[in-house]
Amino acid sequence: MKKMKHILLALLAVSAAATGCKTEDYDDGTTPVANTAYIGAAETTPDAPVTFKRTVQTLDREFTVKLVSPLSEDMEVEFRIDAEAVSAYNRRHGTTYGLLESIHYNLGQQSVSIEAGKVESEPVAIRFQGLDQLEMNETYLLPVSLTSTSNGLGLLRGSETLYYLVKRSSAITTAANLTDCYMWVPTFETQAGQAPIMGLKAMTYEVLVNVPEFATSLPGQSTVNVTSVMGVEQHCLLRIGDASYPRQQIQLQVGDVHFPSGADNVIPALTLDPGEWYHIAFTWDVEEEIGRIYVNGRLAYSDRLPCNTETFDIGQVSKGGSEDTAYRFLIGYSYNPFRPLNGMVSEARIWSVARSEEEIFRDMYEIADPASKPELRAYWKFNEGTGNIARDYSQYGNDAACLIGTNSMENGDRNEGTLKWNNAIEIPMLNQEE
Repeated sequence: MKKMKHILLALLAVSAAATGCKTEDYDDGTTPVANTAYIGAAETTPDAPVTFKRTVQTLDREFTVKLVSPLSEDMEVEFRIDAEAVSAYNRRHGTTYGLLESIHYNLGQQSVSIEAGKVESEPVAIRFQGLDQLEMNETYLLPVSLTSTSNGLGLLRGSETLYYLVKRSSAITTAANLTDCYMWVPTFETQAGQAPIMGLKAMTYEVLVNVPEFATSLPGQSTVNVTSVMGVEQHCLLRIGDASYPRQQIQLQVGDVHFPSGADNVIPALTLDPGEWYHIAFTWDVEEEIGRIYVNGRLAYSDRLPCNTETFDIGQVSKGGSEDTAYRFLIGYSYNPFRPLNGMVSEARIWSVARSEEEIFRDMYEIADPASKPELRAYWKFNEGTGNIARDYSQYGNDAACLIGTNSMENGDRNEGTLKWNNAIEIPMLNQEE
């Protein structure tokens, strides 16, 4: 259906080009191609995932009805829940989804108006309810189809039906999108706040991360070779790429040491693909002097990693000089604004122990009863779904706050950003697939 719509729109575009006309050629805003009505949310794809965690009870969604070009008079568009479309959808996609029962949704109207001179209706609200009663990890289908227009205007084939795919998932369904923003921990600026991450003899970083593109340049910066994940610049920083290193390879900077070391050290097990979810963990024991990197719960790399002190800190580190304030724990930023994460994160953690492979694999997607574990020094689940704060679920309560990505942390900027949320994801739970 999506392919058919794209072909139709391409033909319409060719027709418009052949006549040498554009929308603005007409004083009334109309186009030289046939006018039709369609559901705005189905403009690029008719599928609308409604994926949610198991405890959610209600969710609200909305859609609008749109026109290719405005009309000179008001028009009413009717729509309905299209039960007949379920079997057709299943045939096309090879699925066996059932129709969502009426007790689990409320569509308060059956029509909407588009005013003269406009190309879009007011939003139509649909509430999904009783969601905690649905079967776990089962997908239900709720098609909403346009049926008719008051003036007989046609419907755009391929975009006249919106398919809500409703799924109560045991997986993580919310993540923070750290694009053009990053996270800092205000209480880590105080001696009491950063106490849990100071004087460590062992540690573990853990995080779920998805980077859609490993950019090699940014506006105002011709060369970009680092994707910052979490940690302290030039002290204990988890990142992807570096100058003279593979752009998509996991790397840590621990003090003055690059881990793995060697500019030509290409390690396929540490190479990440864009747009994929990965669980990354780094463990280090000062006495053992061994560092380990785990990818999706499995050991990917280990090597000797000595420490020249008996303990180490992950809090604010004094380096001296005008850039001293950059050296603190951050998520999605290190040193300057030209090394951003620009990706999604979930389940970021700091431990005061070097966790085992078994523990890491078992707990990739959730830590049970986190407040009872004193060795869990920070735990940002990033499951809020709204707002600019990520709660720390450990017993230490050091919440993370969003800053705008153009902040120059090293110059003391602390301007609040807008944290973007993706509430319709489903992170694959690889530790349940083996």
